[in-house]
Amino acid sequence: MTDSLYLPKKDVYQALSSLGYYCSQTAQAVFSDKQLPAIVFRVGDNSAEVDLDNDLGRQSITIIVDIFANDSKSASEVLAKADTVMRKLDYRLSYSADVPAPAGALYHIVSHFDTVR
Repeated sequence: MTDSLYLPKKDVYQALSSLGYYCSQTAQAVFSDKQLPAIVFRVGDNSAEVDLDNDLGRQSITIIVDIFANDSKSASEVLAKADTVMRKLDYRLSYSADVPAPAGALYHIVSHFDTVR
């Protein structure tokens, strides 16, 4: 047990940025060609349990990673690399889906990575 809540953004940003793609911890709707493929992530859940003494116990954390690219193959390759670095942080890929988009739009994969600390 620990006294303080673990805040994962810094570690996740460093890991995903290490892949060499544009990476942001915010939602961005427009990317330049130089920024593609792009990774955008956010904390989808960071919930903690406490024991009867109100001490922090385990945390359940979900990181939502969106990948944008000009083609499906590139987006899938980025997902595979993101999975590798996230597993090094003890996250597991629990969900991944291609997001339907109109013709001419960027390819978009949404994925969830979960861990318990």
